[in-house]
Amino acid sequence: MRTTKLVAESDLSLPKDSYIYSLRQTNSFLTALSSDNSIRTFDPKTLQLLPGGVIGSAHSSVTCLETYSEDGNVLATAGRDGLVKCWDRRTKKAVMEFRVPKPQGLSALEVSSAHHAIIAGTELEDRGPGDSFIYAWDARNASAPRLTLPESHTDTITELSLHPTNPSTLLSASTDGLVSIFDLTQNDEDEALRQVINHRSAVHHAGFASPTDVYVFGTDETLAFYQYQDSDDPSPELTPVKIGDVREKLTCEYVVNVYRSAGSSVVVAGNHSEQRLDLLPLHNPPSGKPLDYSCSLEDCLRLPGAHGEEIVRDVFIDSQSSTIYTCGEDGKVRSWRAEGFGGEQAEAEEEAVEEKKSAKEKKHKDKHKKKDKDKGKDRYKPY
Repeated sequence: MRTTKLVAESDLSLPKDSYIYSLRQTNSFLTALSSDNSIRTFDPKTLQLLPGGVIGSAHSSVTCLETYSEDGNVLATAGRDGLVKCWDRRTKKAVMEFRVPKPQGLSALEVSSAHHAIIAGTELEDRGPGDSFIYAWDARNASAPRLTLPESHTDTITELSLHPTNPSTLLSASTDGLVSIFDLTQNDEDEALRQVINHRSAVHHAGFASPTDVYVFGTDETLAFYQYQDSDDPSPELTPVKIGDVREKLTCEYVVNVYRSAGSSVVVAGNHSEQRLDLLPLHNPPSGKPLDYSCSLEDCLRLPGAHGEEIVRDVFIDSQSSTIYTCGEDGKVRSWRAEGFGGEQAEAEEEAVEEKKSAKEKKHKDKHKKKDKDKGKDRYKPY
């Protein structure tokens, strides 16, 4: 176990009793989304606000922040007012606006400027189970969603994530306990839905641990890994690896999320009673044990003090400068220095993933050769 050193902290000139919900990288700066409905851009070295760095009243109740443009100058936000807005941080004006067809609050957002994608999921606040919608717009046409997915979830959408190498594949997660995977090239939900994973507890976060694997964290801090069932891969479905409640194993009280750092995944877990935050490298499965990911306190990086007794809401890891940025319910942003965090281990694990991918591709090609000889037989259906 290693510990980090606190470098700087700032309240970003926020009003008293504000929360900071999330952090995003915007070009050479960082941007925070806060509970006063503002977007605040600041210097990553000093943590001080940039001149003119505040966009106020972004929504009547903000929920999500993402970086839209590749140069970091356009930000996307969503709120309980049912709007997605894209902001030019230089002019502080909304340059695009997308409105959901029904009066529904938004709780999840995913964007890709390279593929003109704006995707938002709805919130069922205090209404109990019902239809929760996912809307996908082409950013070049804000008048109406290109695709609406109204039937796959029955409670608040908590996560939306595009596949890392196939951006037409969307993962969604919900407090209904389900993770769904869609093909966004289709025009209706029945054709678009490719896979459903039942985590059996409300899902807090989910995403792609690799191009072939899905991780899911429940609101009860249960962790499991599932196979992404690619329709082009005829391999038999793998048995999920269910780690269960990680709080005792990781001596934590809550999990913030799983983050990427220098090509590797990191589980971030907090303990507000002991006032600390741990970053635990997520080790890829060993050869012959698919989905058998692991992490432990032995090689964790600890941030002593964290945000006191307040919960950490988001983390940004800058592997180039070996700096970790955190924000929380104390209304503060803090930076921490940890030399070499994620470096050699990330490179080694990336090489292992590439070897696994190459072996899988070879196996896939061999099966296709056999297929050519067996034309007329039923095609394997993974769903």
